[in-house]
Amino acid sequence: MRITLICLGVVVISAWNSHTVAGPSWSPAVPPSEEVIEGIDYRSAVGDHPTSVALARAIDARLIVRERRQGGPIHVQHCRVTEGGCRARIATLSRLITEASNRAGVDPFLTAAIAMRESGLNPLAVSPVGARGVVQLNPKYRGKTVPFVYNERYRQECSLRPGACQREVIEAGLGLLQWATSRCGGDVQQGLAWYNSGRCTKNGYSSGVLSERRRLLRLAKQADPTAEGVFLN
Repeated sequence: MRITLICLGVVVISAWNSHTVAGPSWSPAVPPSEEVIEGIDYRSAVGDHPTSVALARAIDARLIVRERRQGGPIHVQHCRVTEGGCRARIATLSRLITEASNRAGVDPFLTAAIAMRESGLNPLAVSPVGARGVVQLNPKYRGKTVPFVYNERYRQECSLRPGACQREVIEAGLGLLQWATSRCGGDVQQGLAWYNSGRCTKNGYSSGVLSERRRLLRLAKQADPTAEGVFLN
C-alpha cells in the first residue's frame, strides 16, 4: 500500500472549504450530562457534506462505551465534558478532520484513524513524552510551533470548546505524515510507522492505524449504506 491511499482521498471525496475555527454551532436540547445521542442527524450539525456526515456517524459509534439502562448510548467521558457534549465535539472534529484532510490530499478516514490510535480522539490526552492533541504532537519537534501543544494557558482556554482548537493540531499532524510518507518512498504504511517511531518500517502501529481506518469505514457504512460513494475501501 503506497501513496495511493493518501492521494485518492482528494479524487473520491469532494473538498469542503470553511474558515470557521470554532466549528458548527450547537444548541443541545438537554444538558450534556443528560444527552442521548441515539438517532442524531449529524447532517444538521456539519452541513450537507457526505464525508463529514459519514465520519461523524462512524466516530459517534466508535466512542460509545456502554448503553443506558433506560436506553440510549453513553459516550466516553472526555467528550461529555465539552460545551454541548459529545454531539458538539464529534460534529466539530469530524468537520475539521475532513477539511484538513481534503486540503492535504489525505483520506479523512485515515486521519481519523490516526487520531483514534493516538489519543482516542481526546484533545487533552498527554503521552509519556508530553505529546498533545488528537494526533499527539511532540513538543520538542512538530508540536513546538503549535500553540495548543506548547502554550498551557491557550490550551486551557481551548479545552472545553467543541473543536478544542484542534484545526492547527490536525494540520500539523498531516504535514508530518506527508513528510514521513515522502521520506519513506511514498509508502503510506511505512510513513505511518515513521510518524510513530521515526523509522521507515512497517510495524504494529501502522497496522493498527489501517485496521482502525477499516473499522471506521465499516461503522460509517453500517450507519448509512446509501452513502457508499464517499468511501475508500
